[in-house]
Amino acid sequence: MQQRLTIDSFNLLTTKDALTPIAHLGIKKIPAKKIYLLEYTWVSFPKRHRGLAEQLITAFMQEMKLQGCQVLPLCPYAKKYFAQHPEFNQQLIIK
Repeated sequence: MQQRLTIDSFNLLTTKDALTPIAHLGIKKIPAKKIYLLEYTWVSFPKRHRGLAEQLITAFMQEMKLQGCQVLPLCPYAKKYFAQHPEFNQQLIIK
């Protein structure tokens, strides 16, 4: 699977169709700061319950670490994920 980061999304793509995401994070970058809001998680209906949302968040956080960015999770799924993955605590802004 391929990954693609854009201004407002982070996507997991199939290798067959590099344009259509099978899983997607809705994100927003705060201008002039190295902070992203993680607003929502989406996985295409036929691909749900296979761990793709977890893979997507893990890949996103690895990319954020490489870029030296922090993340403010607003998505309920992401908040639950981070509660179970303390290895990302240094990258999170928790409110």
